[in-house]
Amino acid sequence: MMKAFIISMINNHQSTVATRHVIESIKKTASKLEPIILPATIPDTIGTDLQGMGFAGVAWTYPIEARQDGLDMKTGLRLTHYPTANHNNRIACMVSHMRSWQKAIDLDETIVVLEHDALFTRQFWAEVLTSEWKGGIIGLNDPRGATRRSALFHEKVSSYVGVQPVPTVDVGDVPQGLAGNSAYMISPKGANKLLDKVREVGLWPNDALMNKQFFPWLEVVYPYYTTIQRGLKSTTTL
Repeated sequence: MMKAFIISMINNHQSTVATRHVIESIKKTASKLEPIILPATIPDTIGTDLQGMGFAGVAWTYPIEARQDGLDMKTGLRLTHYPTANHNNRIACMVSHMRSWQKAIDLDETIVVLEHDALFTRQFWAEVLTSEWKGGIIGLNDPRGATRRSALFHEKVSSYVGVQPVPTVDVGDVPQGLAGNSAYMISPKGANKLLDKVREVGLWPNDALMNKQFFPWLEVVYPYYTTIQRGLKSTTTL
C-alpha cells in the first residue's frame, strides 16, 4: 500500500480538523493509501528543518513584493509575487513540501503528498497510474477553484481520460504546473530532480518551482482523484 504524507499544522485546530477529513476521505473511498501525518514546518522551525536537509544557507529567490515582479534573468521565467501577510509562512510551506520530497528519497518509494485541504472523491489505486505515467510527478487534484485559469485547465484536461502532460494555460514564460499542490504522486526520481532545482535556483513557492518549463515530464490525470475542502482559511497567506 502506498504511503500518503499529509502536511498538517499539528498545533493548529483548523489544520488538525481538516487533516481528519483527509483521512476520512481516504477511508470512505477505499483508497489504497496509508495516511501518515507529516508535521508541517512553521516559521520557527524553518532554519532547523533546512539545515537538517542540508539546505542551510539556500536563499529565497522568488519575488516577495510587486516591485520585484518581472522576468527572472537566470531562468527566463516571468515571476509574480504571491500576496502574503507573513512571508515566513510561504517559506515554511515550501520547506514542508521539500521534507515530503525527501521522504520519497529516503524511503526509495513513490509516495502521495497531500496538503490538509485535500479530499479524495474516488478510489485511489496506484497501480492504475503507475502503468501509464513517466515516473516523475502526477497531479491528482481537480483544478476548479484550486489554481489560476482553472476553467481552461479543466477544459483541456477533461478532454482526455487518463494520465497526460500538464496543460498550457498561459504564455510560455509564466510558470505553469499542477492544479495547486494539494495532492500529487511523486517518485524518488522526481523528488531528487525537484531538490536539485532548489539547489540551482533557490527557494521558490512549491507550486511555482514545480512547473512544466523546468520539468516537461510533469503529468496530471483525469478523472481527478481529489478536490479541496471549501471554506478553509489559508495558513500560507496569513
